[in-house]
Amino acid sequence: MATMTAPAPEGVAPPGRPAPSFPGTLPARAGLVLSTAAGGVVVSASYASSGVLLAVLAVCSAVSVAVALLLRARYSALRAVLTGVPLPLAGVVAAAAWVPGEGDGVLLGAGEALLHSGARILTSTAPTPLTVDTLALPLLATWVTGTATALAWRAERRGLALLPGLVLLVGAVVLNGPVAPPGFAAIGLIGVAAVLVMTTRSATATGGDTGSPALGIQVDQRPAGPSPVRDAAVTGLLCLLTATLAVFAGPVLLSGWTAEPGDPRAVLAPPMDPQQARNPLSYLPGWAAEPDQPLLTVESDQPVELRWVALADFTGTTWLPESGYRNADRVLPAPVPPPPGADGDVTARVSVGDDLPGSWAPVVGAPRRVDLDSLGYDALTGTVVTRDGAVAGRDYEVVGTVADWSGVDLSGSAPPVGDVYELYRELPPGAPPILDEVVAEIAAEGDYHHRARAIADYLRDSHTFDPESAGGHGYAHVDAVLAAPGDRGGSGTSEQFASAFALLARAAGLPSRVAVGFAPGTDLGGDVYEVRTGDAYAWGEVYFDGVGWVPYHVTPGGRDEAGADESPESGPEADEPEAGELDASPATEDGESERTRSDESRAVPLVLAGAAGLLALVLAVPVVRFGRRAARLDSGPPAPRVLGAWRELRDTLRLAGAVPEAGATVTETVAAARALVPDAPPDRLDRLAGAVNSVGFGGGVGVDDRVAGEAGRAVRDHQRAVRGSRPRARRLTWWFDPRPLVWRDAPGRDRQRRGRR
Repeated sequence: MATMTAPAPEGVAPPGRPAPSFPGTLPARAGLVLSTAAGGVVVSASYASSGVLLAVLAVCSAVSVAVALLLRARYSALRAVLTGVPLPLAGVVAAAAWVPGEGDGVLLGAGEALLHSGARILTSTAPTPLTVDTLALPLLATWVTGTATALAWRAERRGLALLPGLVLLVGAVVLNGPVAPPGFAAIGLIGVAAVLVMTTRSATATGGDTGSPALGIQVDQRPAGPSPVRDAAVTGLLCLLTATLAVFAGPVLLSGWTAEPGDPRAVLAPPMDPQQARNPLSYLPGWAAEPDQPLLTVESDQPVELRWVALADFTGTTWLPESGYRNADRVLPAPVPPPPGADGDVTARVSVGDDLPGSWAPVVGAPRRVDLDSLGYDALTGTVVTRDGAVAGRDYEVVGTVADWSGVDLSGSAPPVGDVYELYRELPPGAPPILDEVVAEIAAEGDYHHRARAIADYLRDSHTFDPESAGGHGYAHVDAVLAAPGDRGGSGTSEQFASAFALLARAAGLPSRVAVGFAPGTDLGGDVYEVRTGDAYAWGEVYFDGVGWVPYHVTPGGRDEAGADESPESGPEADEPEAGELDASPATEDGESERTRSDESRAVPLVLAGAAGLLALVLAVPVVRFGRRAARLDSGPPAPRVLGAWRELRDTLRLAGAVPEAGATVTETVAAARALVPDAPPDRLDRLAGAVNSVGFGGGVGVDDRVAGEAGRAVRDHQRAVRGSRPRARRLTWWFDPRPLVWRDAPGRDRQRRGRR
């Protein structure tokens, strides 16, 4: 039964009826929450406390959707948004009390987080530490997404309701860059959400509030619908299929994809500076002269070499350590590429004495976990610092991955490509001529590794170690030590020889740097080792593509080299691997196999690109159809909008299989449309028919913006009702059907018969 009521003001229920309730059912609202939470699944994977963050964002997703639906049932969209704003802000304040950041106090900390959360995330090392500074942005983004999703659903814009969650998911993927695994699970959530949202019958389709507020029409009776059990079974099957395809088929499909996502953290330099200290190289001459002073003790079930500082920036007079370290959690990211030959992680307990200077924390190999608070970390150099003061006097456990270079063949390695490595090839003006003389004589030819090995052999064979040598590692000091190949060079400590190796490598075009660390030390028994000043030494490193930074211990004789040779990271094979003794790559032995794999690697992106293009084409169909409908019903003068509504109605009939005859009149077409939804109010389509006849034969008399708007709403409601009455599969594919985009109207025949009633 249809009754006529006066239009009700926004947010006010008509007389005798309760306030409007949520449209749709519980599965649809669950789909809204899943769509909102998908971005949180992705972004939490890059955090140290990923489970905690995921739980917080999941709760935020559910609360934001529920609150937005509740508020929108009573208020306008803008008022609903503004009324809900205090809740996420209160969440940020609570987070400032729970996981404080860099701001002082709860309120100031929350304010700092609101202003700088994005920058704090980009200046942190992944896995990102969980503080209010790094929590505020994903929390607020999730709230905004849930609110937008709920408002779009409340306006019965199903496709638009899925868009905010998809945008948040893409933003999370971009923010993570290469530091988190692919988000196939999140894609599965988006797919399940789409099934729940797009297949749930709207209030119009189920015979609920089928009237339009503008037309003042209300339907009190509900038609019988399909079996709820059958609908639930079909929906569950579609959800299971969608999730399975995303989670399991996705990795298989993209298994050959080698593209590396960009890292947004690279565009923002961290502002943090470690505590000021002298250049670490400058301590080595004094320590070499007094080698028996204890610096720290190490507890480990095996002797371990400790890495202290890496220095990459050479000024001509000194090597400088990294000056900007990213905020880090105790768990550090895996090194890329992974250290070759590593057999599990090595754990050590380090007790630092009072005489170790600076804020650099000695670590084992490539550090994976350092149990210190307020850490800074530079992933390029592997250096760890304490940002809240000097490292002296601290006890901590460190876990690291140690490379085994004994089985690595470097003879076929290539130089790395990329602007990031240009810093490691730079030589400032004023380089002494001896650098070019040595390189031209011993390292001008040969492959990448043999040039580096030739430089190392030259330093070890032509020079001597002298712990009494004066300090210094700039151009002048290196010039005084080096001699032409074949002549006997000068003497020095590891400070001069490590610097000389790095400078010669750069002159030969090899990206290189200097590293400082400690040999395993003296065994005190009970798995305890004492590291003394004489155990400190420096070495050079050269970067090999696909392998990483390879150490070259070039000091000729001396206690520091003996200690280094005992290290599992830097045995003598690290400097001189013989190609004949090491396993060759099968791809190197079989050129045809290499070419085959190359062809396959090129074919996979082409296949994936084709699949992506096809998927984009499919997804473009609903976008174009929604855009055309909006242009027909909402753009232009009233008369064209009425005709646009008429074309949309005819397209709906053809999609539903009720194709009007070529000579069908307006009355016959409206009768066919009404037959598809027999319980819908008849007056709405009759008014559309009257407007169409007025435009066609009456010069558009009486057709104004209000009439055109009513015609558009009537057609939209009719489309929803017709689509909701279709079988489940047809409802799901309704907007993906491309045929309406190529159907041609027959305006001449329609115009001849519009007045026949």
